[in-house]
Amino acid sequence: MLPSAVRLAAVLFLLGGAPVAAEIIGQRIDRAASEEQMTASLRRIELVDASGARLDLTALLANGKPTLITLWAHWCPNCRAEIAGFHKIAAACPDKWNIVFVSSRFEDYAEDLAKFRGFGLPWKIYGVSKRMASDPGEYDILRAFVGATSNGEVLTPLHYFVSSKGKVDMIVNARMDFAAPPRLAAFCADRP
Repeated sequence: MLPSAVRLAAVLFLLGGAPVAAEIIGQRIDRAASEEQMTASLRRIELVDASGARLDLTALLANGKPTLITLWAHWCPNCRAEIAGFHKIAAACPDKWNIVFVSSRFEDYAEDLAKFRGFGLPWKIYGVSKRMASDPGEYDILRAFVGATSNGEVLTPLHYFVSSKGKVDMIVNARMDFAAPPRLAAFCADRP
């Protein structure tokens, strides 16, 4: 269960009352990167699908639709608990948002992909490119993107909510119940 402030902020966002600047909502932890670095990482992270095809995230963020980027893991009970809500979104309004799932740890991509495929959702799950995961010069970008803690842990789920104008409005590091009727309705509402 999310703290009431987190639930309120998430509902306000989905109803159109997004915060003025991106803000991490959820668990308060000592991170390896600032919110600004996490936000900037979206412009530099390299994501690939199961066939190795690169996702042009910058172009996706500029296509005029809001985007939800969800860092996901097969071992994460809160990630799996969100799947029912994503099924509701897929049934009600699969094309209102760009929805991108990303394996939260490079080394877990194969297991995350296998588990994720079993859910029958209309979206793909991506992994970080091998080049980016193995290049020491890209390490800080990768750590910022996954919201790594100062000791290198990754806490999932982690959601980036990006407006239709490509601005990160909110980062939620907590489970979200997209199946809740008011939240689903807000998620599927037309946006100006």
